[in-house]
Order: sequence, then C-alpha cells, then structure tokens
Amino acid sequence: MNENSLPVWDLSTVFSSPDGDDFKETLASLGVLCEKMKCQMEAGESLSSVISTYNELTSRDETLSAYAEALLSTDTSNELYNRIQCEVEAMGVSVSEVDNLFLVYLRDRQAEIASDENAPYRYVLEHMKRDACHRMSLPEETLASDLARSGSSAFARLFEAVTSSINYEGKTLTELRSDTTYPERALRKASYEKEKKILQDASLPLSYALNGIKGSCLTIEARQGWKSPLEHSAFISRISMEALDALIRALEESLPLFREYFRIKARLLGLDKLCWYDVCAPVAAGKEEGCHYTFAQARQLVTQSFSAFDKGMGCFADSAFEKGWIDALPRHGKAGGAYDTAFPMVRESRVFTNFTGDYSSVATLAHELGHAFHDSLVMDKPALLSSYPMTFAETASIFSEQLLFQSVLKDASASQSFTVVESFVSDASQVCVDILSRFYFEYSLFEERKKGEVSANRLSLLMKDAQERTYGDAVDDKHELMWAVKSHYYSADFSFYNYPYAFGQLFALSLFSKAQKDSSFKDSYRSLLSVTGCMSADDVALSAGCDIRTVDFWKEGINVIAGYIRRLEDFAR
Repeated sequence: MNENSLPVWDLSTVFSSPDGDDFKETLASLGVLCEKMKCQMEAGESLSSVISTYNELTSRDETLSAYAEALLSTDTSNELYNRIQCEVEAMGVSVSEVDNLFLVYLRDRQAEIASDENAPYRYVLEHMKRDACHRMSLPEETLASDLARSGSSAFARLFEAVTSSINYEGKTLTELRSDTTYPERALRKASYEKEKKILQDASLPLSYALNGIKGSCLTIEARQGWKSPLEHSAFISRISMEALDALIRALEESLPLFREYFRIKARLLGLDKLCWYDVCAPVAAGKEEGCHYTFAQARQLVTQSFSAFDKGMGCFADSAFEKGWIDALPRHGKAGGAYDTAFPMVRESRVFTNFTGDYSSVATLAHELGHAFHDSLVMDKPALLSSYPMTFAETASIFSEQLLFQSVLKDASASQSFTVVESFVSDASQVCVDILSRFYFEYSLFEERKKGEVSANRLSLLMKDAQERTYGDAVDDKHELMWAVKSHYYSADFSFYNYPYAFGQLFALSLFSKAQKDSSFKDSYRSLLSVTGCMSADDVALSAGCDIRTVDFWKEGINVIAGYIRRLEDFAR
C-alpha cells in the first residue's frame, strides 16, 4: 500500500484556520452568549427562550472543542494547537458556569418543563434536574472546572504527548501497536516486547497522570453526592444500573465461549497456546495470506455495504470520502486509535483513523463512518436533543461494521470468508473479553485510589489480575502495561469508558438480526438513531422491542458471535 495515497482531512469548512478571524470570533462569542443566558435567567425569562440561547451556546462550544481536539490529535507537539486547546478549555470554564446556573434555574421550572411547549425537551430537562441534585455550590463547581485545566485535563494532555512521542529505534508506539495484526509471529513478538519496554520506561509519569485524573474524579464526585464513579458513568450513559448489571453478567457468562475461541485460534495458528501478541494476529486459510486493501478499495467496500442496506447511508459515506472528512495517514506526532467528531455549527463530521490496509482498518473506517452517519441524523435537531450517550454511539458504529462484514462475506471465496469471519470474531472477543478486563481494572483502580496513590507496579498488577479473570489460561504472557496505553482511562469527564462498546456490539447484533428479517427496517433504524438524544437508553431500546435489563437479551447478541465461533471450530477440525 502506498502511504502517499492516504488522505488527511480538510477542516477549512469548519474554520479557515486555527488563528483565523472566524475561529477567534466564534471563541469570543461564547462569552457573549454566556452573559446573555445569565441575564435571561436572572430576569426570569421563559424556559423556552433560555433553551434557545443554550442551544446556540452548546452548538458553538461543541464545535470549538471538536476543532481543537481534531487539530491536536494530528500533531500533539504543535505549539499553536496546544495553545488553541488551552484557549478553548479556558472559555469552557465560563460555559461550565452557565451549565451549572441553568441546572439551578431548572429547579423552580417544573411547570414549564411539563408544558406542551417544552414537551420535546422533557426527558433531557428531567435528566438535567437529576444532575442538579449532584452538584456542589456554584462557586465550587466553577473552581473545579477552572482547576481541571491545570489538573485532570493537563494530565490527559500529558498522556497524549508522552504516548505519541515515545519510540523505539525510530518506531513510534502507534506503529509498534499496529504490528499486533502482522502475519509474522517473530515481528509481532519483537514489537510487543519493544512496546512493553518503552511503556515501562514511561510508566512513572503516566502513573502520576492516571493517579491525578482518578483522584480528581473521586474527590469531585464524592462532593457531588455520587455513590461511585460507576453510578455517575451509568447516569451519563443514560443506562439504568439494572441494565448495566445485566450486561456485565452476560459478558461474564460468555467467557468460557471466548476462551474456547482463543484455543481454536491457537490451533489454527499451529500453536499450543496463544500469547498476548497472537490474540489479534491474522489467520490465513490454507496457504493464502490475510486480506489486504488499498484505501480506494476500502472506500468502495464501505460505501457499497452501506448502500445495500440504505442508499442514503451509502451516499452519505461516499460524500464523506469525497469532501475530505477522513484523516487516515499515520505519521509522527499523530495520536493513535480512531474516532469520529462532530461540528454542529456546520453540520459536518470528521473521521480520524490510522489506516494500515488490513481488514480491521477497513472495519474501523466503517465503524467511524457509522458514528458520522448517526451524527447526520441528529444534527438537524437542537443541540440539547442531539447529544446522545456513548451506548448508542457505539450501536450505530458497530451496526455499520456488521453491514461491511456481511457484504464482504457475500462475494468472498471460502478461504477469504474464513479470514473475514475470524477477523470478526477476533474483534468481538476484544469488545467482550478485553472490554470486561478493562472494566474490572478500572473498578479495582478506583477502589485502590481511595486509599492513596497507586504505584506504577501496583497498576500493572491490577491490570494483570483483570486480564487473568477474563482471558484465564487461554492466553499466556499477558499485557500488564495496558493501563499505560489506553487513552480511555485518562478521561476525567467519563469514567468506565468501556462497557458502551460491549453494549453497542451486542445491541447492534440484535438490531441487525431484525434488519435481515425486515427489508423496511432501515426506516426504523433511522428513527431509532434520531431519538437517541431524547430518551433514556432503556426506553430507546424498548421502542425497538428490546429489554436491556435482562441477561437473556444480551445473550442474543452473544449467540450470533457463538455461531461464527462454531464455524471456525469446524474449520480447525
């Protein structure tokens, strides 16, 4: 694959440049809108007029934050981009203050919340009222937001700067991690050992960063009256604790199934047992190597698979490629991973990824464009109704991956089908097994952090224990330094940034089963996605006939994965 053919995104339709007048004016307008909203609330203006201003403020704030993140993630050492990030965060203190004032304002507006005029906002406003019950005094909340700029947010930037700049003999951490999918075992092992070495060397500052972030979460959330960071996370995700418990129990009950898959994969690779660096390795059928794709081929596969389900969805994806919304080129200073981000002011999205040419890279494109398609269905709504929780964000993205998966299977040879099925099950194992290990780790980390600072060595022991609980004896030589490489642990705004992926995987598989039985399901799918910002996760699911509070519901998705594991088992025999 020619790396020069990989695109970088075009942000010029959002703002002309990071130091352009349009960016500066929009940033300054946040202060003006904050003052306007304060005056409206002080004057006792109607709830509907305050909501109108709040929608405009939120749209601009989210666009600026997304823009700053998009710049910095492509060049983490760029001084201008770091300054822009700090400026946006500084203005965010004023926005946060208004957020808190609005929550106070809502306490005495129950009649207006219940009125027909504000009916579309009823769930969101009630949810915000509940949030108001978990707030400190306004001066305390404002101080906490201000201190976060030099505290938890700074620690998160430190994590990004360290992990994106460290390298081993000229090879970046992102490049080393990409080797986990390389066919040659010797290279996978060598890169894995190099990765662990440079993470071990960087473990001290990263452990301080992680301690700072988790310590801040515990301090602030305890003062706000949350029972635990997990309870707060579930509230943000709009999922009941009953539904979350059912999901975790289903994942735990699926562990024997996935451990058997790891044993099957070991046999397919000609190994007695998998090591950590084998878990994501490609498995070729017979003498054929794994599938490899150019970026142009990936584009065609994604757009065609989307179009087969919904022509409008396919046109949307093709337009994203055509308009330069995708940054796919791995390069020095660029952060690892992938994400989608939305710019409400211009009603556009951007997709960040590091394309390497394997099937997983193509699936990642489909995944992130699924997020972007979801964005397109809610961005026509006011800002307060377009913000959906992580649970349903991952549903849309994984549903899109499943569209790609089924499309590729239709035209694949027997050996290619095997390769793609194995890749699907491999990814599913990460979403179910590895996500559960991350959940266990973060839960244990918070418990330990309550007692004081957690050393780098202790963090590694906690991670190893979490991996032992999930992977068991099916995988050797586990990666105890995963805490130092996963950015999700370094989010101060959303703890337990893991279970929404499992939610999305299993919920999407259930929806896909419905789509296969009903050719008109695309309309129901669009409708479901469009209301994800207006209802609780439990109620959105119920609107599609799904009760996420039961373990049996989650097992339906797991059973789909089990069917593909049986296919791999037959091949291994």
